[in-house]
Amino acid sequence: MPWLERLSFQTKITFITLVMILLVVVVAWGGIHFSILPAMEQKIQDDARHLAGSLATTLNSSGVADPRRPSVPTLELIQRLMPNLAYVEIADSGGTQVHWFGDQRFQTRRQLRVLADQQDGMLALNRVEGGTVYEVSVPLAGRAGGPDQLLRVGLTTDYITHLRWQLFYVLSVVTLFVLVSGFVCTRWFSVLITRPVDQLLHLTQLLAEGKLEESLKECDQFPAFQSHKLDSFFSGARTGDCNCPLLSGDPAEARGTEEFFPYLECRTCNIRQCTGKDELMRLLLAFRFMAVKIRCYREQLHQRYQFEERLLEACPDGIIANNRKGCIILYNSGAEQLLGYSRAEALTGLPVQRLYPGDEAREIKRALLSEDYGGRGILVDYNTRAMAREGKVIPIRLSATILYDQGDEFAIAGYFHDLTELEEHMSALSQANARLNAANRELGRLNRYYLDMLSFVTHELKSPIANGYMSANALRQEIFGSLAPEQAVMVEATCRNLDQSMEMIRHYLDLSRIEKDEFLVKPQPTRLLGEVIEPVLTALSSTIADRGARIEVEVASDFEWLLDPELFRGVITNLVSNAVKYGERNGIIRISARSLGESCRLEVWNSGAGLAAADLGQLFKKFQRLPSSRKSTMRGTGLGLFITKTVVERHGGRIWVESEEGAWVNFLMELPKDAGTGATSADQGRDGA
Repeated sequence: MPWLERLSFQTKITFITLVMILLVVVVAWGGIHFSILPAMEQKIQDDARHLAGSLATTLNSSGVADPRRPSVPTLELIQRLMPNLAYVEIADSGGTQVHWFGDQRFQTRRQLRVLADQQDGMLALNRVEGGTVYEVSVPLAGRAGGPDQLLRVGLTTDYITHLRWQLFYVLSVVTLFVLVSGFVCTRWFSVLITRPVDQLLHLTQLLAEGKLEESLKECDQFPAFQSHKLDSFFSGARTGDCNCPLLSGDPAEARGTEEFFPYLECRTCNIRQCTGKDELMRLLLAFRFMAVKIRCYREQLHQRYQFEERLLEACPDGIIANNRKGCIILYNSGAEQLLGYSRAEALTGLPVQRLYPGDEAREIKRALLSEDYGGRGILVDYNTRAMAREGKVIPIRLSATILYDQGDEFAIAGYFHDLTELEEHMSALSQANARLNAANRELGRLNRYYLDMLSFVTHELKSPIANGYMSANALRQEIFGSLAPEQAVMVEATCRNLDQSMEMIRHYLDLSRIEKDEFLVKPQPTRLLGEVIEPVLTALSSTIADRGARIEVEVASDFEWLLDPELFRGVITNLVSNAVKYGERNGIIRISARSLGESCRLEVWNSGAGLAAADLGQLFKKFQRLPSSRKSTMRGTGLGLFITKTVVERHGGRIWVESEEGAWVNFLMELPKDAGTGATSADQGRDGA
């Protein structure tokens, strides 16, 4: 019914309630009229039949002189018992009245309608001036040859008619009372229902109009846990966990279960007393709470917008976005400073194609749609060019992405970095690199000249110094005759100096070979004791004897390893001579070698002053002499340990030193079984050093 749908909610409830009351009244009246009153009339009919039958039986069986005439006291008693008894009549077969008892109003028969004609009597409805009477006619058998007679008993329906009007009156009064009370109660109840609905409509209207602050003024109740946390809530401190259990769960459960409350404030919250089981009130409170959350989200969105806007403005790089038509929709201050267009100019119809020279914009779009720069729809670190307002072409590095809305492209956003300064630095770096390459080539030329000169000088000095050493050694051995004590001292000093000079020449020759990558390793099976250690100790015997050192060799005579014997004689010579020079006078020098399975370990240990921990890392550097060695009277080149390390590493091994300051020094070497397959170039040797 469209007209009913157009009515207000209160009018609908009132109308439906009144209609239901009227329906109840109509049904009640129908029940009275069609059920109760017919039942009462049926009762009157039954009473009439019963009374007529009883009187007929009594009269037929009576033995009095006039059996056809019932006694008046008996009829009066019956009338008192049955107030609706109208009359009792006995008539002969001709219809002549023989006896009458009752109200004279009913003697005249106006409208007699037969209702039932049965063997025990005829039931008829007699309408007379006095009212309506149910009459039962029962024949009486004649006695002693007398004529048959007819007994008529009538019961009036006056009290039913009276009762009908009384019921109608009472039902009308009750109906009127119920209608009035129902109208009042319905209006009150509908107002009770529609008040939160009206408030919801009002809040919804305010929210629809964007009047969030006014809608919050209408909210006079908040959850207690929320009331003192609104500031932190609005600042974004709480969002997802702000749910009132009284508005989201069963209020009966919430009211009876202490564990139901997640916050301490819930136990004293006023919402706990005002919600109850009223769903509309809970809905209204939930809507108010939703308004508070909306304000929180609005504040968060506002803060996020401000943050992103400030982030865009603080970014020194240019950030631009354009829609599908190519119009710029986002333009930050970095782009403004780089390209020269103001924000107003860029956002009022400036096509993005004008920011790139030539067909560069089309090339960028093609690269963006390809898979070559980060995937389809993504562009990462794409070097291109942009054009400033004054026509200047600027090199940039661009990163961009396509933005989609429900699968449809709606914008392209990108940021770009100015590469002008980087290109200037790269140009300067390229020029510096060119100058550095030229200097490096010059340095290489000078280094080759230095190596050639070093090799030439050392070779030229080696022969005369060797000859001089041989002559001085012959004098020291008194081959040409005895020497005076003063001469012997001078010859000994000459031999010692020539020996040191030979060592220096040998070191410089090795350095020259290393630098020129001519320091080749020729490994072969070598008996360490007989081919390496003993020849070295024999050559250094005089020096060892002068220092009073005691040599201990812990190497098996048959111990054999794959190495270059000539190079390792130089290694052992360097280590033992260092032990003799810088070790303890009259001290101990121990040389040992043993197999470790896949490698062998060689050690040269000597007692003495030892080395400081800070000096251990400096030993194997080229031209490196420690402060303690510089104070010594022994001269050196600072190349011995560097050459030693190079030889060990060219054999694929490693060397290191251990020391206890003031007690001992131990040089340790490990060589693999496949010695000689390691580094063979001078560059690799230097890297290892």
